[in-house]
Amino acid sequence: MVTPVKRVPIHLQSAQNRILIKNGTVVNHDGEQQADIYIEDSTVRMVGNHLIIPGGTRTIDAAGKFILPGGVDLNVHLQRPGYGTQTIDDFYQGSKAALAGGTTMIMDMVVPAANETPIEAFGKWRKWADDKVCCDYALKMQLSGDMDLDQLEDLVTPEIGINTFQIDMAGDHKMNDKQIMAALDKVAGLGGLAMMYAENGTIIQECENKMNAAGIEGPEGHAMSHPEEAQTEAVMRGCVLANASECPLYVTNVMSGAAADIIRKRKAKGYVVTGEVTPASISCDGENYWNQSWVHSAAYVCTPPLCKGETENLLNCTADSSIEVFASHHKPYNSKQKALGATNFKLIPKGVIGVEERLSILWTKGVETGKISRPQFVSLISTNPAKLINAFPQKGVIEVGADADLVIWNPDVDKTLGKEEHLSKCDQSIFQGMKVKGAPEYVLCRGRLVKDQDIFRPMQGFGLYRELEPFNADLYDKIREQKENIPMRAVQRTSVDLPVTNGASPEEMPPPEPADDEKPSDQQRSSVDLTSHPDTPDFDTSRASSARSSVRVRAPPGGASSGFW
Repeated sequence: MVTPVKRVPIHLQSAQNRILIKNGTVVNHDGEQQADIYIEDSTVRMVGNHLIIPGGTRTIDAAGKFILPGGVDLNVHLQRPGYGTQTIDDFYQGSKAALAGGTTMIMDMVVPAANETPIEAFGKWRKWADDKVCCDYALKMQLSGDMDLDQLEDLVTPEIGINTFQIDMAGDHKMNDKQIMAALDKVAGLGGLAMMYAENGTIIQECENKMNAAGIEGPEGHAMSHPEEAQTEAVMRGCVLANASECPLYVTNVMSGAAADIIRKRKAKGYVVTGEVTPASISCDGENYWNQSWVHSAAYVCTPPLCKGETENLLNCTADSSIEVFASHHKPYNSKQKALGATNFKLIPKGVIGVEERLSILWTKGVETGKISRPQFVSLISTNPAKLINAFPQKGVIEVGADADLVIWNPDVDKTLGKEEHLSKCDQSIFQGMKVKGAPEYVLCRGRLVKDQDIFRPMQGFGLYRELEPFNADLYDKIREQKENIPMRAVQRTSVDLPVTNGASPEEMPPPEPADDEKPSDQQRSSVDLTSHPDTPDFDTSRASSARSSVRVRAPPGGASSGFW
């Protein structure tokens, strides 16, 4: 006999999966409102005022606070192999740091090893992540010039769910223009998003050789090997190639206002392109590469490198929507790992922290200064990233039916960033001593209260892998619209409209090469051969005659004169 399951009345059920957030200001990308939010079973069930909810629900008073959708970070590299080591944060440590900062979904990158298929590499990354990750995550795929692009078709299936592909113009996975075009064509055909690391690899390689010849071995050599023009040229080229391939483009790590301006102007012409800036790029200056301390300088080494005097320019680009995504590019290495390049800057592992600090830095630099609004803040850190990877509206917005990924933001919190406070295992911080205002007070990941004021309790393995569908409607509708505005239209011509080439004379249609005996026309050259005149003695004979060597003119024109005459 089967024992019947006892049904527990809803008012007696645990409040663990039912939460009411009251009295806060709900901020979405399209505006803000005073509203309460009821969450049940990992989903937003109700948004509004005077909600009728079941008993046994935990209530959180968010008076004076802002309720934001959880952050979505599209540029994270956890336990990434390279340089004979791997990034110091694994999927547990990195995702835990993300949650502490208010990010509830991250995107990591699969990098196939030599002789490894994309599917094999994908399986390896899933094995590394699934048992460790504390927040939801997605994956993108690194492409290379020698990869069989037909294998990408296996990745856009519902079971695998990869719709984003990384293309590099420089570095270990550098692709030439022909390979880039082939990759963009393939990604567009699969309905994907192309992410691009845009720097001119040829310029970088030449500059690195010059640094080595000059005996420059420190981190400053890395900065000088990557001039600003290397990125601006590559950003323009990447935009043109992607537009020709009808592929949506996302430019990672925009490091200068000039590069951002190219993206802005291309967007104005109808190109489907966007870009990202990072916490490092809007708060750290490239002058740090010339610090006397090698350890200090090396901590800032990333690719592309930070530029001098560009922090305000890049922040302004987020304000005017030239740049639409704020991602961390979290790729941390500790000081011992950085020391692998102590005698050669090319061997310094390239990467910095930022996944935990991302939201507080943008709030301080942007919202607190009045440069960006609170809805713009939400767009940059959550909504736009979610839309780009086709995770919206499940992620990136607070509305009925969306995942209960929420942050209750306290704008009055004052913090000082530094290695002593962050959760990353990295033993150095490029934000050391930076004062920020605003931080998450509560963080909910799929309805689970991960950060409860001063209590932080992430759960290892709680995060889910999120399969992403191809053919993002927002992106590909824009591609289709652009194509319709500039249609491919042939002109129908009759034989009367066509040119006539038959029966052309040699003068009308000269041969491809001139005849061997043909002499060039020269207006200064006489058509008369003076040496062949019948009354003129042979020129050579006359010039060779000994009698001509002492000719004396007795009656020169004009009369007698002195001297030679």
